[in-house]
Amino acid sequence: MTWRKAQLSSATAARRLRELVIAGGYRIGTGFVGTPIISQALSSTGSLDVAYRQLQERGCPSWLYPIDQGATTIWERWDSQLEDSTVNPGQMTSFNHYALGAVAHWMHTTIAGITPLAPGYRKIAFTPQPGGGLTWAKASHDSPHGRIAIEWSIKSGVLTVQTTTPVNTTAALPMPSGMSFALSPGVSVHSESFA
Repeated sequence: MTWRKAQLSSATAARRLRELVIAGGYRIGTGFVGTPIISQALSSTGSLDVAYRQLQERGCPSWLYPIDQGATTIWERWDSQLEDSTVNPGQMTSFNHYALGAVAHWMHTTIAGITPLAPGYRKIAFTPQPGGGLTWAKASHDSPHGRIAIEWSIKSGVLTVQTTTPVNTTAALPMPSGMSFALSPGVSVHSESFA
């Protein structure tokens, strides 16, 4: 396959994935293999808006359905507890099972934007991608070098990003405007207009 054909094939697959998620009412239609990667597949192919909308879907099956049923852990199946508060009589009914919770990785790397660029987080990229009507997010990670943290907010059309970079590491903060900052260890704050 030539490079051009592969590029067209990728664009076709990205468009088709977007269409399928929208046609499915933004509910999760993937299994254990696809569920951990669907949000990343959407956001990395130009459908960040669809990834956020799918994250915020409340009907079953979705990530917020269990939360609406009172969940405080990730369930093995979307409907482990039914809407009438009874436990699903099926055989797979664990109320503490990570498989469907892999979306947390996407939330950490895309919404918050903490991504390692070298083993052990020696180099870090802070690349938050605000969207979905969210006006703030924060996350942290305890790396071998110390705590890595980010907090962003949008107020009055201004995006403010505060980062914490541990000692013996370097970090980069590319802002949505295209400006990029090389961050030294410590706390940094950067702001810019955000539409």
